[in-house]
Amino acid sequence: MSKSFKVIIQTIEHDQVVSESIVIKGDLCAPKTNLDFSLELTKQIDIIKGVQDHVLNEKIAILNEEHDVCPCCKSNLIKAGNQSSNYHDVFTDHRVIFKRLKCKNCKYEAPCTVRSLFGSIQSGQLQKIQAELGAKHSFREAEDMFDTFSGKHRGINNHDRIKSVSESLGQSLYEIRQEERKLIKVEAAEELILNVDGGHVKTIEDGRSIEAMASVVYKPENIAYNDKGTRRHLESKSCAASVKNDNQEEIIAGTIAAALQQGLTKETNITALCDGASNCWNIVNAFEPICKSLTKILDWFHITMKMENISLPEKLKAKFKRVKWHLWRGRSDRALLRLEQLKSMTKNPTAIKRIAQFMTYITNNEDKIVNYSQRKKEGLVFTSNLAESTVETLINQRCKGKQHMRWSRDGLNPILQLRASIHSKGEWDQKWKMAVLNAA
Repeated sequence: MSKSFKVIIQTIEHDQVVSESIVIKGDLCAPKTNLDFSLELTKQIDIIKGVQDHVLNEKIAILNEEHDVCPCCKSNLIKAGNQSSNYHDVFTDHRVIFKRLKCKNCKYEAPCTVRSLFGSIQSGQLQKIQAELGAKHSFREAEDMFDTFSGKHRGINNHDRIKSVSESLGQSLYEIRQEERKLIKVEAAEELILNVDGGHVKTIEDGRSIEAMASVVYKPENIAYNDKGTRRHLESKSCAASVKNDNQEEIIAGTIAAALQQGLTKETNITALCDGASNCWNIVNAFEPICKSLTKILDWFHITMKMENISLPEKLKAKFKRVKWHLWRGRSDRALLRLEQLKSMTKNPTAIKRIAQFMTYITNNEDKIVNYSQRKKEGLVFTSNLAESTVETLINQRCKGKQHMRWSRDGLNPILQLRASIHSKGEWDQKWKMAVLNAA
């Protein structure tokens, strides 16, 4: 006996079916492979589209009923034909019909398109996904992803549209953050860890690179281990990022807001780790008047990175290890003496130059070099490698991964706002709806 199926959607009013429509129907047969066990992608999307069409038409009917009186002069509105309008959701595209309603007395005309009613022809969920993919991938890669999961190309998901939505929601998110900085109230934190770093990004503006700054703030107690107890990760953190040329005003304000979200008060002790660049310490220094104490530490991760860039002959490598040994114990003066000796013992101009640069680096940050060995024994933070992946993710993965990428400050900054929000625990989930509404 042959079997078939039918999917029907109904509208119910006072427990009575007032309208219904067939969404999809088809034949049922025994599947032979996993290719015909379930409905193919296009039919699954047809089901979503059929349900959406019915729901949209019913909601439009309700809207038409609500707009029967002129809001200006209170006269009854009259029908003036129909108006078709496009609407796009995550998987489906729709053409909906509104009734045009006008006031004969004052010439008022009720909104009769999706855009005039809601500010956009795209659903909020579609804009959210476009912004997320645009923040994580190149705009063309995001377009290809949409095509894959839609089973076809949809014009609403072209790379220009994804770029526009990403920038619009990123800017909207920035404005929301600006307003909320005054209202943040969370449980006070006794101690916070602050990491600040930067990355250079190629620009279309003047042929040179521009520097994007990023910061991560977290509580020490939010450091957790995996099930094996071998890898650490942050259960909660707040991030900020900026590429604006504004004397670091935005990144400082954003970093302070991130700290406030983690519980910053005037009774909070802050430990800040940076790579030694003055623009990083400028951001850190902004916390001095608003916290109880500020401990500045030259990040051990960056010290070791710089030492790896110095290449020496085999016979000098043992002496070079002694430099690291002294620095690990906070003895910068002895490390500088060792470096001076090494510089006199090598004839390689490149090695001499890099040793001299490293000596300058140590001298400039000498007051921020601590006993890293002792801090490790005491379970205190001494390196930013835990947050380094976040900084790497915020800037480098999206903005530097493909060498042909070129950015303007105005184009990159909204993307950084999106990425900072997505990587701040729970923030994007809480704020994306507000960002969509504010961007409309």
